Amino acid sequence: MGWDRKMKKSLLISLMAAGTLLTGCKSIGPASIDYSRTGFNEAIQRTDAQQLLLNIVRQRYNDPVMFLEVTAVSSSMSRSGNLNLSGFFPTGFGAKESYNGGLGGSLTESPLIFYAPNTGEKFVRQILTPIDLKTISLLLQSGWSIERVLLIAADSINGLRNNVAGDNEYPVLAKQLRNLQRSNRLAFAIERDANGLDVLAMIPTPGTVNEKSYQEACRILNLRADGRPIKVQLGLGDPSVQSATVLLATRSLYSSFYFLGNGVIASSRDLEEGIAQNRSIAGSIFDPDKGDLFRVKSSKGEPERAAVKVRYRDEWFYVGESDQDSRTTFALMSMLLMLQGGDVNRMSPLVSLSPR
Repeated sequence: MGWDRKMKKSLLISLMAAGTLLTGCKSIGPASIDYSRTGFNEAIQRTDAQQLLLNIVRQRYNDPVMFLEVTAVSSSMSRSGNLNLSGFFPTGFGAKESYNGGLGGSLTESPLIFYAPNTGEKFVRQILTPIDLKTISLLLQSGWSIERVLLIAADSINGLRNNVAGDNEYPVLAKQLRNLQRSNRLAFAIERDANGLDVLAMIPTPGTVNEKSYQEACRILNLRADGRPIKVQLGLGDPSVQSATVLLATRSLYSSFYFLGNGVIASSRDLEEGIAQNRSIAGSIFDPDKGDLFRVKSSKGEPERAAVKVRYRDEWFYVGESDQDSRTTFALMSMLLMLQGGDVNRMSPLVSLSPR
């Protein structure tokens, strides 16, 4: 009866293994979140950044922009296990028993991803509409640099043009305001005037009137340096006219893409063949050697150390991992895109893809 005892032992082991499988199935729900949520989050964030960089690069080549949004992600996960046991138990004196068995299992995930191209009139209007003062105020109150915001999102202030060449006092003004912001000498608030129009108030703290940066900013804006709040409204101004209100003309998202496209370094081949125009201007904020606002490099081979990279026109375009200024500018542009053009119909997926 030795084989009978071994048979009982094998059956006991089998029952214990089966119990383990059944117990494990109870935790499949929470375990699936641990398994997939971070992965989906990282993949969507990475591809969103690649898509934004791609559209900025497209503007460098005067190509149309195109956004394809992930509107929904649905994922199901299942786990299964199997156990088998077989053996040959001959009777008789001196017979040898033989056994064989197997234990297996599988874990399967079936994601369903929905995409929607942003080609409708609503999205086009969003990216062509000038950025409003509430968005500017929200960014400033959240701690974003006023210098970076004005360089990216504004076209002119009191008639001073924010152009690529940097041959006027606009970048000087932006830097002086940044100095005040960095030293906590400037606060920001959104108000309404008597006509119900939004007004961005830049409020100097006590003692700021004696600061050199404040006096220089008032000089450029043609304002009295009396310590009163600097009131900013949307509009086109004249630098030769003294007024109590500063007029700011903002860019659209589309114009911001084009502006930052000046920081994309096209390949020498594309420049020689006229595929891309040479926009680099020595001494400007997009000077490849001196500019510090935004720089996108290009290479034939895939870059190893890049914060974000994308392949376009047989070239790799990328923002360097150690280029903190360009990375910060890119993050601000991502924020502007979410604030100004991120209202996508999440309930109407147009294209679906189910990976196998």
